[in-house]
Amino acid sequence: MRKRMVPVIVAAIAIASASWIAPLSADQTIQCVPNGTTQTTCTIREPNVRQKVTPYPEVTLQTGDRVTVSAGGCVQTGGAGATWKRYVNPSGPNADHLYFGTISIPGATSGLVRISHVVGQTLTVGAGTDHTLQLGYVDDDYGDNGFDSHDDGTENQCKNSVNAFVTLVIVHPTGTIGGCGGTTGTKDLDLVWTECDPNGFPLNPRWRYQANHNNNLPAPPELLCPKSAPVPSVILFYPTCTSWQVTTDSGFWCGPHVNFFAATYVAPFNWGEKSTNGTDDDYNYRLFPPNNAGVIRLTDLSANGMEIEHDSEETIDHFSSPIWSEFHSEVKNDNAAAQKRLTGKTAVVTGLFGLDCGHPSCASEMHPAYALALNWDDSDLANDTWAVFARNWGNEGFCSDNQHDLQITDLKVLIPWRAGATSVTVLPDTAFYPFANSGSAHSIATPTITTAAGQGVLIDFTLPDPSQQSGLHGEVYLKWGMGRTRPIAGRPIAGRPIIGQPLALATAIATAPKADRDKPEDAIGALVAHMSAPQRQIHRTHLPVVAPASVATAKLPSRTPISVAKLPAPPAKARLLVPTLVPDPRLTARAERLRTALCAAYGNAVPGYPAACAAHPTALRR
Repeated sequence: MRKRMVPVIVAAIAIASASWIAPLSADQTIQCVPNGTTQTTCTIREPNVRQKVTPYPEVTLQTGDRVTVSAGGCVQTGGAGATWKRYVNPSGPNADHLYFGTISIPGATSGLVRISHVVGQTLTVGAGTDHTLQLGYVDDDYGDNGFDSHDDGTENQCKNSVNAFVTLVIVHPTGTIGGCGGTTGTKDLDLVWTECDPNGFPLNPRWRYQANHNNNLPAPPELLCPKSAPVPSVILFYPTCTSWQVTTDSGFWCGPHVNFFAATYVAPFNWGEKSTNGTDDDYNYRLFPPNNAGVIRLTDLSANGMEIEHDSEETIDHFSSPIWSEFHSEVKNDNAAAQKRLTGKTAVVTGLFGLDCGHPSCASEMHPAYALALNWDDSDLANDTWAVFARNWGNEGFCSDNQHDLQITDLKVLIPWRAGATSVTVLPDTAFYPFANSGSAHSIATPTITTAAGQGVLIDFTLPDPSQQSGLHGEVYLKWGMGRTRPIAGRPIAGRPIIGQPLALATAIATAPKADRDKPEDAIGALVAHMSAPQRQIHRTHLPVVAPASVATAKLPSRTPISVAKLPAPPAKARLLVPTLVPDPRLTARAERLRTALCAAYGNAVPGYPAACAAHPTALRR
């Protein structure tokens, strides 16, 4: 047994926290590069040697892939003297059973095996639901392993050596391409994803912190990210936590939103509520991604999924389809019934992923939602009902001043395959309607629907330029042919989540804490709730309810669905699409109406907002 030079305090911490998982080193890199359409080369530099096993979801594997493994380099194993050892085939005392790397390739190895046993071999990935590469390291003490303080190593085995690395050359089956997994960097609030949706947007991205800490959730950014300047603004210290060049948007009352790019999540959701009248009229849903991907802990360190939001004045107030009209009415008249109806159903949402730092917790959200498919009613799989809409524009509500235009006109939504189904038929009641926020409807074509057994139902929307602020909404009715106990073999494209599998997270939803109640909209709602009757009258006078300018739209002509053996593959490389910010005068005017109404009702002394009624009020946001 080797002698360890470990400080007593470190040993004490390790004993007190046996479940602690060592993070990956800050300079570790994981790079996957497509070589044409049938081959991908992935290199992991400085694999994690500070714990027994580490998953690498950034490396996308699929059934039938042929993987050739190479590895080499050296590792600091700690102790006294020259202690570096070869990663693949170490030598010296105890090297027969310690100090070597291991690897697990799904369906190709029997769990973790010594990496020296597979170097140079070509292995075939087997069928299964989990296609995650795992690398491990065998040692009796991980606390002082790593890649610092290089020496020539035991018996000079590491003289002139590089740090450890693993390279996989992945050859994909004919007719397929590699996944478009990727990452924005190595910092805690960088994003990591293993697949893309049909648009090329990251699918179910999660935080680098989660990838490095066995899916544990990061703390709120103000706790997680050290400030880079002695100022209160949250914006200025995000560079310590993410490599991505975030954009921001704030309103008069609150902010900022800290935004990344368009992404898609497929997950269970609950309906929440419509925001306080006079703030932003947002529709608020609570999404529960698999393994809490992309979720941030709240200020009390609990977790409750992420929020989906879309401004009702831009969207559902203009919808005329039967299901959306029913939902609109139910939210207005019996919100509890709407909550009961939609608890635990599946949602497919494409939106602007980011953090709403108008909340003290800087909670994760998808806002605005550009496309939404809600499994409205799946009680009868011969008439499975989905409510959908799609657009390429939208604001971020109360804490924003801008539109966020997605500079594309082709937007795709994939309804995942249902577990146990053998076929799917798109029923003739399926219908789409145009809608417009600008007061006039623009010509939009009926979307194309394509089905493929084992993969899903692809809806391809062709939209006008985002400046037109138009879109499509409607309902899709599906008849699933059932009869199998397991899904059809094959890897769903950009929809690995399959409806009816454990993705439903019913237990997690049932036991989740209540949504965070630290929204600025709730503070405004409290001000209204505590008004006297005369104050309410003054408030109503200054804040009239303005009905949106709606246009009656006829149902679009139907289009015959297409059935294919295989859906088009998503792009080989992720499409990290950042929306264009366009000032929104309507948001500015709405914020000013609210300010005027509150100042009038409270005699120019609004509780909690002492500067709101100044002669020249300045923004009250963070």
